[in-house]
Amino acid sequence: MFNFLYTILSGLSPAILNIIGLFNTKIRTFLEDRKEGQSVKSLPKEYWIHCASLGEYEMAVPVIERLLESYQLKDLLITFFSPSGYNQAIKGKYKEAIMYLPFDGKKNVVGFYDMYQPKRALFIRYDFWYNFIRHGLKRGTRFYLINGRFTANHKIFGFLGKAYLKLLKQFRGIFVSDENSYKVLVSNDIDKVDLTGDTRFDRVIQLKNDNRLFPEIESFKSDRKLLILGSSWKAEEDLLLQLLQKKKANLAVIIAPHDIKRSEEIKKELSEYGTKLYTEGNFSSTDKVLIINTIGMLSSLYRYGDFALIGGGFSGALHNILEPAVWGCHISFGPRIEKFPEASDFIDAGFAYKIENKQEWINEISSSMNDEKKLASIANLANNYVNIQEGATSIIYTEVIS
Repeated sequence: MFNFLYTILSGLSPAILNIIGLFNTKIRTFLEDRKEGQSVKSLPKEYWIHCASLGEYEMAVPVIERLLESYQLKDLLITFFSPSGYNQAIKGKYKEAIMYLPFDGKKNVVGFYDMYQPKRALFIRYDFWYNFIRHGLKRGTRFYLINGRFTANHKIFGFLGKAYLKLLKQFRGIFVSDENSYKVLVSNDIDKVDLTGDTRFDRVIQLKNDNRLFPEIESFKSDRKLLILGSSWKAEEDLLLQLLQKKKANLAVIIAPHDIKRSEEIKKELSEYGTKLYTEGNFSSTDKVLIINTIGMLSSLYRYGDFALIGGGFSGALHNILEPAVWGCHISFGPRIEKFPEASDFIDAGFAYKIENKQEWINEISSSMNDEKKLASIANLANNYVNIQEGATSIIYTEVIS
């Protein structure tokens, strides 16, 4: 019954969304983006890597890089469901292998497998498309789940998830990022589960080992403590303003806004603190605030940071917190972290701070600035945590290539 109902609904979903799009700009834009997306040349693929969005793509990249040690890019197909992931990834070096995943209707699914005939499919974290998986299993495609994360009340273990759970049990390998997920899957009679950790840690460790230096940033920091606002939104910048009003003499600040188009606006709002833009080049250790109005620097800038206030935590769209963790920063973020379990893991590990009271956060930063022992302990906790997570990519690569 489920198969029948799902097939009917999935076949109708594009038409339904088109009707909704007449009245909803977001849905209309979503559909238009997908229509304008590129197609990948019709060739049999050794590996199909599916990512829901940008976060999952970041998890996939370390595995993609390892696969390209043995295969060519033409042997890989990388699909997205969300425009936010597609639009970012299509600008990168794997562009020719990237496309949107078609809607999960029977005709689309059959056409997809006729064109690409993937031998192995790597699904990242979640985004289980029932018809694509079911039909692929019938065709002999070997499925793997990478960076899986599950809780006991995950929908796949409920009444409506039984059909998906049946498919998951047919995966060749399930690689989970935390111990609780491992226990939950085993308790639900799923074998072939490996506790490997999160591949993103391998990526940030690699970025750290690239050892990209910015002498001008080091000079700007001088002997001061440095607070970096990473991918900030207005909520984080407003919080920073409250901190700056306390006139902490030994504090330097770098703002890397999520939207660099806002750089001039931020500079104006913080003008009384002698705020400078990075591209102007006229900043020094006598300046208080520096705005990074270019892209591609942030992950390497954390090496100079003592504190990192990460954007998105007040809206429920938290940005990358692994990048500052690898450099041992004191990490803080807003309270809406339900969709980001690594944030809770960092808090439990003792090197991250959830901002539930803004004045308490200001007090936390103010007191920690003068506590070298505390900052050294936080850096040590972060470094140990990250180093323990290293190696997931190698384990996964060994399994999926065999």
